Amino acid sequence: MHWQNDLFHKTAFENGEEMTQTEEKIENFANSVGVDLSHQFEKQVSRTIKELMDSLESRLIDDNTKVDYATHVFAKALDDMVDYLETPKLLN
Repeated sequence: MHWQNDLFHKTAFENGEEMTQTEEKIENFANSVGVDLSHQFEKQVSRTIKELMDSLESRLIDDNTKVDYATHVFAKALDDMVDYLETPKLLN
């Protein structure tokens, strides 16, 4: 089962429907990193996106610009993560 927008709901698979490719990927990742960590991370990212959208709400910019900005911010964060993972680390 997955958490989304802080609401507990069943996946399509659990409702007797076939899982979408995205649902399958999410479930595989959750199983790989651990369901609790996965839930915590998804919740944190969702909260961050909501806070960003709330902070942009009062700006006089169109929705496409808001989405483009959020896309840029998250793409940069992913680039930073890749850079971090590719940086050699000293073992203690």
